[in-house]
Amino acid sequence: MAAEHIDGRQLRYQHRRPELLDDVAAYVLEHGLADLAMRPLATAVGVNHGTLLHHFGSKENLVTEVIQRLRTRMADAVDVTSSPNSTGNLAYWWQRSTASQHLPVYRLLFEVYAQAVRQPERYGHYLQQVVHESLKLMESLVEAEGCPPARATLVASVIVAQARGLQLDLLATGDRERVDRSFALFLDMLTMLKHTWHQ
Repeated sequence: MAAEHIDGRQLRYQHRRPELLDDVAAYVLEHGLADLAMRPLATAVGVNHGTLLHHFGSKENLVTEVIQRLRTRMADAVDVTSSPNSTGNLAYWWQRSTASQHLPVYRLLFEVYAQAVRQPERYGHYLQQVVHESLKLMESLVEAEGCPPARATLVASVIVAQARGLQLDLLATGDRERVDRSFALFLDMLTMLKHTWHQ
């Protein structure tokens, strides 16, 4: 009987997983992670606790999948990849990715980031996504534009840190004009730096 019950649940939700993930993402965006628990979450999205465990395995896996889902959704809305595809379109990427409708996603990303720093054993996959993958992508971009390989990691680190820091600043202060102008100034500085790559 138990096997039939599990099979029935699997059949019921196997085609609904993307929809279920969207419902979970909406809940987490609204409520954050501080008090997130699987049973109340399951009730809120209209499934039982076992269904969430079947699909996601653990709270940590669920959070990681939610973040990936939200990053993909934001990338689609921005109409570029999840990070800029060249340093030349950083201004375009910044304006599109920090539009007001995306700020709740960034708020959640920073909340997970803080927990991942405190508990890397639980959210190591998230750190891999938002730190290492971002750095690797930016390294490849600056190298393709002429940055000496020996400096590429340092330049990539500065770009990622600058964007991330100003995203957090925008969330904390809401001072759109100052933050946008600060990012524009950074891009001017990056342009000057790029001139030195060919000397």
